[in-house]
Amino acid sequence: MISWWVVWLVFAVVMIVIEVVTTGLATLWFAVGAIVAMIMDLCGAPFTAQIIVMAAVSIVSFALCMIWIRPKLESLRKKNIQRTNADRLIGREGIVIVPLDRTEGKGQVKVDGQIWSAKAEVNIAEGVKVIVRSIEGVKLVVEVAPQQ
Repeated sequence: MISWWVVWLVFAVVMIVIEVVTTGLATLWFAVGAIVAMIMDLCGAPFTAQIIVMAAVSIVSFALCMIWIRPKLESLRKKNIQRTNADRLIGREGIVIVPLDRTEGKGQVKVDGQIWSAKAEVNIAEGVKVIVRSIEGVKLVVEVAPQQ
């Protein structure tokens, strides 16, 4: 005769191992459901009830995870994003050192002491202050800085 609590335990361990490997909250709720079903088997509950409760607990665990836990984890991940050196230039002010030609997409700006290739939607003359709006490949996308 099969000891169902052992089957539930093995299933839970496999689901936990998959969760650890994937780190995407993909199988954790199945492990929780299997542990509850294992406890039910140890208490003498019929197998049909174990299956039903395992499914119900897994669904509730999934719902709680999606509503409560996952958003908190996502916000923690976003806090820990390290910007690259280039990303730090977005919003910074620079000065045009080689005129920007919008048709050819050529020109250079100096931002924080570094010279960068740049482009803009309009032609911008040398010596004009600009603001970095984004980065496309290795070029800064800039626009004329507002007058102060």
